[in-house]
Amino acid sequence: MGRVIVEFPECREVLVGDKSQGNNRDEQGVYLILLIGDGLQTFTLGGAKNYTPLSQSVRVGGGSVIIPQRVIFQKNGL
Repeated sequence: MGRVIVEFPECREVLVGDKSQGNNRDEQGVYLILLIGDGLQTFTLGGAKNYTPLSQSVRVGGGSVIIPQRVIFQKNGL
């Protein structure tokens, strides 16, 4: 299992292969570390499609609590 942080300026549901993995942030806005299966995984966000890229395929493997992998989405218009 890899440890991943999904960066986006808002709290959003994180989908991996169309399955929910929970939100990217907690109630205080702090990023959450998600445990994701190793291998090539496709990440998208729930909610409005106001971000780029619309999906990302990332090879997940490893990552730690101290240095998790990062998947970064940008909000359109910023």
